[in-house]
Amino acid sequence: MSDNSVTIYVDGVPYQVDGSDNLLAGVLSSKLDLPYFCWHPSMGSVGACRQCAVTVYNDETQQQGRLAMACMTPITDGMRIGLGDNYSSHFREQVIAAMMTNHPHDCPVCAEGGECHLQDMTVMTGHNQREYVGDKRTFTNQDLGPHISHEMNRCITCYRCVRFYKDYAGGKDFGVYGSKNRVYFGRQQDGVLESEFAGNLVEVCPTGVFTDKPFSAHYARKWDLQSAPSICKGCAVGCNISVGERYGCVRRVVNRYNDDINGYFLCDKGRFGFGYVNSDDRIHTAKGINQEINNKLSTKDVQLSLAKYKGQRFVAIGSERASLETNTALKHLFGAENFCSGLTIKQSQLLSINTQMLNHVSMLSVKQIEQADCVLVLGEDLTQTSPRIALALRQTVRNAGLDVADKLRIPRWQDEAVRTAAGKTLTPLFICDVGASKLDDVASTVNYSSPDDIANITQAINAKLSHHKTLFASLSKSLTTTQLEFVEQAATALASAKQPLVISGHSLEHVGLAEQCLNLATGFAALSSAEPNGKSSAEQDEKTRLNFAIMPKQANSLGLASLLSDTCLTLEQVCQQASANQIDGLLVCENELANLSDTVRNKLFASVSTIIALDHNQSVVTDHADVILPVAAFSESQGLLVNYQGRAQCFYPSFAPKLPILPSWRIITMLDAIIGKGKLADSPTSIDNFTINDFWQTLQRIEARFPDTSAFIAEQFLLKTARQTHRASGRTAMTANQSVHESKATIDNSSPYKFSMEGIHPQNDHSLNSSAANAMPYTWAPGWNSNQSISKYQQQVGEGLVTRSPEVQIYDPNTHSQSAPDTISAEQAGKGIKQVSPESIDNLTDQIENNGEEGSDNITFIPAKHIFANDYLGLKGIEFEMLSPIPYVELSNSLAKHLGLSDCSHINMQLTDSTQTCQLKLTSNIAANCALVYLFESDRKYIELSNSQLTPATTEQVLEFEQALANKLSCAEENKQNLLARLKQNDQFIPIRLMAGGLDDL
Repeated sequence: MSDNSVTIYVDGVPYQVDGSDNLLAGVLSSKLDLPYFCWHPSMGSVGACRQCAVTVYNDETQQQGRLAMACMTPITDGMRIGLGDNYSSHFREQVIAAMMTNHPHDCPVCAEGGECHLQDMTVMTGHNQREYVGDKRTFTNQDLGPHISHEMNRCITCYRCVRFYKDYAGGKDFGVYGSKNRVYFGRQQDGVLESEFAGNLVEVCPTGVFTDKPFSAHYARKWDLQSAPSICKGCAVGCNISVGERYGCVRRVVNRYNDDINGYFLCDKGRFGFGYVNSDDRIHTAKGINQEINNKLSTKDVQLSLAKYKGQRFVAIGSERASLETNTALKHLFGAENFCSGLTIKQSQLLSINTQMLNHVSMLSVKQIEQADCVLVLGEDLTQTSPRIALALRQTVRNAGLDVADKLRIPRWQDEAVRTAAGKTLTPLFICDVGASKLDDVASTVNYSSPDDIANITQAINAKLSHHKTLFASLSKSLTTTQLEFVEQAATALASAKQPLVISGHSLEHVGLAEQCLNLATGFAALSSAEPNGKSSAEQDEKTRLNFAIMPKQANSLGLASLLSDTCLTLEQVCQQASANQIDGLLVCENELANLSDTVRNKLFASVSTIIALDHNQSVVTDHADVILPVAAFSESQGLLVNYQGRAQCFYPSFAPKLPILPSWRIITMLDAIIGKGKLADSPTSIDNFTINDFWQTLQRIEARFPDTSAFIAEQFLLKTARQTHRASGRTAMTANQSVHESKATIDNSSPYKFSMEGIHPQNDHSLNSSAANAMPYTWAPGWNSNQSISKYQQQVGEGLVTRSPEVQIYDPNTHSQSAPDTISAEQAGKGIKQVSPESIDNLTDQIENNGEEGSDNITFIPAKHIFANDYLGLKGIEFEMLSPIPYVELSNSLAKHLGLSDCSHINMQLTDSTQTCQLKLTSNIAANCALVYLFESDRKYIELSNSQLTPATTEQVLEFEQALANKLSCAEENKQNLLARLKQNDQFIPIRLMAGGLDDL
């Protein structure tokens, strides 16, 4: 409760509420039930639905009063209101009756049925009889793309969808259109919704107008889903999600509220990016293992089959997408000296710099980012690489307007009034990147520069902030007039801000930029190199100290970085040792080796005698592997991921994997006794009974930097939360076609959750079940079946949960010296990384990726980022494949004219071993002599761009290109239908393993 706590009386009962909030929020924070539609905690009040009516009494006698809409009514100390009185109750029931006049009443076939806010509110108001018998108003629905279904006939005109899409998320292609008494929410014409946050319409809409299309295609009722709390693996933000499963198939992902990180919203990559879990290229069987019993992978089978490899020298290759315990186990399987991160030297340097920053400053959370009053974005297209951060910045730029409203004494929850008062007033946002981004429309100043220039601009800003005139003068000589103006404006704004923020990331893979961000973070220039200016160092440091958010590439990049030491290997070193016959085999875990070009990768495979692959989907590595061991995807396993702040968060399985699929860490323990060092289990005989809790304790003993996991297992055996709802149906019939006997529920001794409907359920009784409030498998409360029930578990509406989700901070700047070091160079940043001379690797590393190298005509080729197209696993989902952009090259108008390409619609790119035809995009919003490139093939094609030639495409080549696109789309549509048919067929043959057995006896 805030310091502005006041007392109100609801039906004569006193409640303490926040006096700065509106009455609806106060009532809901008091855990009372009051119907509403248009209001949302993150979007404020507009008073559109008139559903939250209450009676505001004149005095304590409560005999006379007036109707008021609670969402539009400020709270005053001592005010008395009525919820249960006949006056307001009847009014609310009549409002629902009016809304239902044209509603189709199609709950039995509606995909929202069972968790529909409209259903909840209809029941809550007592409206239980249809009163309208005339013809209903109908609309034509739109095709909004492969993710969102549209059913306008269910609309109750609450305006939530358009307020989120346009006002909150900044979308441009969705609106509300009206004619007479007809109001329509949608696009001007059919087409894919362009916003990266369009999927939130499914959860924002209080009825079934916008629904999850992939989920509807393979539908299950909400109460029949088995769910588990998880962490999104789409990027490094670490958004909290809930994964819903039915019959061994992931059906959907929904947002799981976390006040500090994702709040109420997810990006579409996090919501729809799980397609690879159900894809046709999942690995379900082992290769190279003599299994005694079908569908089982025992320690004995593995060890006997791999005994012939004992004595060989293996190198284990980890992954940024693998869990923390998987990478830790790999490191200790063969020893740190035989562990490769799966990263190049440059990528390792970037992570090394990132960890140094985390040891000096704390990265701001998403919620803290929203509070900044000046932001500088350096070299990162956040909307495509870390979308949830981009959504937060759209709220950040409103802060200046909120200050205007505060001065006018307009409550912040008065959304429309605040926006009117703010006008076009925006918080300063400065963006310096190679090309345009979707945040440019709210930026104060945008500068388009090459990666090298962005690094120089960052250094110049540092010099300006630290009043280092000599250094600034020297740097100014290498910057253009436009760049100098950007430096002046950004530095001035940052220096005058109270909560300045700098955001950057690894997408450009530019070590120089990372170095300069580190120098900004450590305050080197301000403390040690500042010229006299009449201020003490402490005062100057205080004035120029900045907040930061640095975004690594993948979900567990920082978890992997925490394990690396100067003895660990880079990909260059692995290539070198393989070519020198110093290693016999590779053990590659959840890594497609995309950081190597095709040529280098093939030479590496040819240089070793044995390849053991641990993965859940097919890749070029599994294609060449001698032994394949199928591992569980994130939906079937438990583990830790470390986000960009250094927060270790736990994800849990929503269902048990189908044998012989096992979690990666468990397979590694099997391998350890036969080809490893034998450090990962107490003894070979105990491996089969190892739980992940036992394994965590083992890793803590052998890895000093492994986090304390006690927070994730406390009291888990005392209270177990059910993964299934208490209304789950048909359990006894799920396997009736295989056995008439009801199978025993799968036992999970590694987590505080049960694979069953028996157990503790989320409910409005925190004293009984505090664990249900912090990591709920699903959201439910009595009378609230929709996701709006989360308010029952919040301290107050829109704020933190009563009990926070467990997490561990593995980087703590408070334990390190805050004194400023000298300038960090690339060599110093990579101090813990072994350096390898390229010429000593027999030209293998000549083709290791080096993004941003100059090609012909001094063009710097840079991979274009796209939310659906830059993720190897994401593209295995057919919807993402369909939404990936057409291959293109984007050039400035002047560069295209210089190259003689101004009149071309398509061009050819000559790569090392192929020619790629692409669309040509011309723009003025791109750095000079830079080209943004997107190709259909793997990102690693960009490795070969440094010597590319750009030439006009012939008419025949253009026709072939367009035909290939048409064939690709047609093939994707066919694959989508085949996949759906297979998944539905599989529903008829549910593995009994999913229903019986235990994770502790695999």
